[in-house]
Amino acid sequence: MRPARSATATVRTTGAVAAGAVLLVSGCAGPDGLLRDEGPAATRSTRAGSVYAADGTGRPLQRPDSLPLGETAWLTGLRWTSWGGPTALASGGLSADWCAPECFRRPYDVKVTLSGLQRLPDFAYYSSAGVVAPRVHGERAAGLGRVSLRLPEF
Repeated sequence: MRPARSATATVRTTGAVAAGAVLLVSGCAGPDGLLRDEGPAATRSTRAGSVYAADGTGRPLQRPDSLPLGETAWLTGLRWTSWGGPTALASGGLSADWCAPECFRRPYDVKVTLSGLQRLPDFAYYSSAGVVAPRVHGERAAGLGRVSLRLPEF
């Protein structure tokens, strides 16, 4: 049988536990006694739901088979090898008013990179296109290097 504890021993034990708890909590506090948050900040998720490109009217499209480039050029027959990340990649054809009628009969072969994601909480849109067309040279080729895509009104 265990001997009974005295009231003094109980107070000392309770006091030691309380002091330990204070040290444990205050170990996270700064010199002014306030708690400090240390370590790296939580990062915001880059997940934005579905990713789109907009057609000429602002309608959302995913992996479209055609896409306008401004008012006078069009990408056609697009075959996407990637979609939804920071860039989307495709190959296809290019037709434009400035290369008619040749490129209307047979669109110029192109490689397309969409980029410039504009993110919102539930979705994102690509805002620019880079088009490489080996048959296009000079200023026209430079202009195709970075084309702003239409974005819907958010």
